[in-house]
Amino acid sequence: MAVRDPEAKRQQLLDAGLAEFAAYGIAGARIDRIAKLAGCSAGLVYTYFGSKDELFEAVFEAILRRTLAGIPITPDDLPGYAGRLFDSHETHPEVVRLITWHQLERAGSGPPLRAVTEAARAKVDAINAAQRDGIVSDRFRPAQIVALVLSLSAMWSSPGPETCAVTDRAFRRATVVEAVRRLVEP
Repeated sequence: MAVRDPEAKRQQLLDAGLAEFAAYGIAGARIDRIAKLAGCSAGLVYTYFGSKDELFEAVFEAILRRTLAGIPITPDDLPGYAGRLFDSHETHPEVVRLITWHQLERAGSGPPLRAVTEAARAKVDAINAAQRDGIVSDRFRPAQIVALVLSLSAMWSSPGPETCAVTDRAFRRATVVEAVRRLVEP
């Protein structure tokens, strides 16, 4: 007799949701494809998450928490932090696509997720403290530095005509790290 593991099934649904939402966005995602990929019925998806929107929010929040835990901000080494973010973008392009879909389909449509606001606040507070300690330049406000570091680390995640010309991964990473170093050095 098979043993039921609700937590394992929930994780399978989150993993299948990540694949589906990254490929098709929220509007294009289909519960039947998610269920098939997770090896369950569409009804079970609704049992666990209630709706496609709730599943998307759960996937997005799980990715956010995993990223925050796996790549914590290091205000005393923001260039290294940017390099680790760059590595994550390169290793997990599906996460970058999911975040892009969230920005395209959800930005400004309601209050931000608590996990997003908590993460942003923690980063700004860490930079603020590093500025007070003289570790990070105060040429920009803490929120600006956070935005710039995140943008620089992700600048090659969505290839465009300007970025496609630089194909050497090591060179791209070194560029990100050096740009952040110059941005934040006191």
